[in-house]
Amino acid sequence: MVISVWLAFVAACVVFSFSPGAGMVATVSNTLNGGIRIAFKNIIGLQLALCVHLLVVSLGLGALLASSAVAFTILKYCGAAYLIYLGVMKFRSKASLTADENTQLTAQSTAKIIRQGFLINMMNPKSIIFLAAFLPQFISPEAPMAPQYLILGLTVLVVDTVVMVTYASLARSVQRFFRSSAAALWQNRVFGSMFIAMGGMLAAAER
Repeated sequence: MVISVWLAFVAACVVFSFSPGAGMVATVSNTLNGGIRIAFKNIIGLQLALCVHLLVVSLGLGALLASSAVAFTILKYCGAAYLIYLGVMKFRSKASLTADENTQLTAQSTAKIIRQGFLINMMNPKSIIFLAAFLPQFISPEAPMAPQYLILGLTVLVVDTVVMVTYASLARSVQRFFRSSAAALWQNRVFGSMFIAMGGMLAAAER
């Protein structure tokens, strides 16, 4: 792969990853609620789902999803329902103030946090469709496909991970401002509303 093409791809990935989405909201929310370790667990889940999306696209199945109204609709509504569910739970959750409550939060099951991040990314059909339209533009038909998809896939994962870690680090820098009861409650309501809004937007999205 020509280095200039790869650099252009990296730049496009940075723009794509920095675009606000459910993954960013989940990362920032988890950081403010449970700290950087909880956020890292969430990021692992996000990247595992992205791995699945990249595999689907590299196998040519992304185009099938884009062309199938039924598959797109099913995945879209499942993703929207999950985001709305997370939003309602977040909106209704109470502010954690005591040391015991904060310890309990940071000790949440690793599997649970990873699964939440995985499902947030996994049930977003627009991500698969975007990658299916985006990646082939940087693939040379004259060269072997597998190595090119591997390079581009690893680039997507690394860039997205760095961006999510950046979001988590920024959120950590202001975490101290959310330790009061009023601030923590406000944070839960704001992020809960954002999840609900994103679920509604996903439900209304067209292919």
